[in-house]
Amino acid sequence: MSSRLILLVLFACLLLIVAPAHAQSSTDLPTASTASPPIVTSTAASQTSSSQATSTGTPPDVLLNVPNLSVGRIELDVDNLQADINLHAEVASLVSINAGVAVSVQKINLTITDVKAELELIVRLGHLVEIVNRVFESLDLNPLLITALNNVTSVLETVVGAVDGLLGSVTQGGTTLSFLVDNLGNIVQQVVGADGIPLSSIVGNYLTNMTYTGVSQTLGNELVQKTYSYSPLSALVNIVFNSLGQVVQATVVKETGGSTSSTRGSPLAQAQAR
Repeated sequence: MSSRLILLVLFACLLLIVAPAHAQSSTDLPTASTASPPIVTSTAASQTSSSQATSTGTPPDVLLNVPNLSVGRIELDVDNLQADINLHAEVASLVSINAGVAVSVQKINLTITDVKAELELIVRLGHLVEIVNRVFESLDLNPLLITALNNVTSVLETVVGAVDGLLGSVTQGGTTLSFLVDNLGNIVQQVVGADGIPLSSIVGNYLTNMTYTGVSQTLGNELVQKTYSYSPLSALVNIVFNSLGQVVQATVVKETGGSTSSTRGSPLAQAQAR
């Protein structure tokens, strides 16, 4: 595969180098050189090859067709050749696709005499176009997605409020620490950084920092919901397990006492002290 790519790059270089040189040699005065100038001829793509390119349906996104390339003689010395063919598609922060081919040649000496070659490159980007189109359709139906993605704090607060994942908050040294439970049963500590962006870190989980209350409920699809107590912040958490005992969802369902704000320190430190 790499050798074919290298040949493809070299032939493309030949087309770019030899064709202008051949056009210039036809207008310059003849010189007393015994070496014959390179001969390059290229004909248009035939109707047959065009029909083959479109036989699968829609025309390809990229079509490079050189049906007849004739070279009398050419010498090519290459040092540190690097060719990159990159495709980058990005829509806001929703989709980012990178695809490409990189070819690198340290040193090569190529001599071509009386060579006839055909080159055909067909690239179809149907799946990529479909992905981007679906993203644009989603943005057309939900234009507020762009605004939401540009405001990480608003998105986080909206999600936390929707799933009721906030265990509580404490004030420590003038800084407010919020404690949340994610859908894997992890306890996440969150603090707003100097730039206004929330910084999150996992500081515990339901196994080591919560107590099982003994309350369970069988749900559909072989799911079981168990209720755990997080005593430092007086919160109850419903955790849903699948048939393999894996956590599939965790939500805060009730706060059993008082305020969730405190100035006494981290609730995890209090739990460990007990």
